[in-house]
Amino acid sequence: MHGYPRFITSGFELFDPVKLAGKTESIVCRSDERKYTAFYATGVYSGIATGYTVGCCLRCYYCWVSLSRDFPEEYGGFFSPKKGC
Repeated sequence: MHGYPRFITSGFELFDPVKLAGKTESIVCRSDERKYTAFYATGVYSGIATGYTVGCCLRCYYCWVSLSRDFPEEYGGFFSPKKGC
């Protein structure tokens, strides 16, 4: 995808995170659905459900997120609140 900032490398071009948020939204959202890579539930704090979303408008150097942040068009599937997991 041309012009979509990926992970930070030496000499990377500065980008506008607000514009990147719009580009990311156009890839990971459609109608009432959003892209997720996985879901899980745990009994901590009387039960927590977590959905791993695809895409992010930041490129934090220390972030440990998967490649789904940098290549949102290649990862995950679309889910809606009604569709569930």
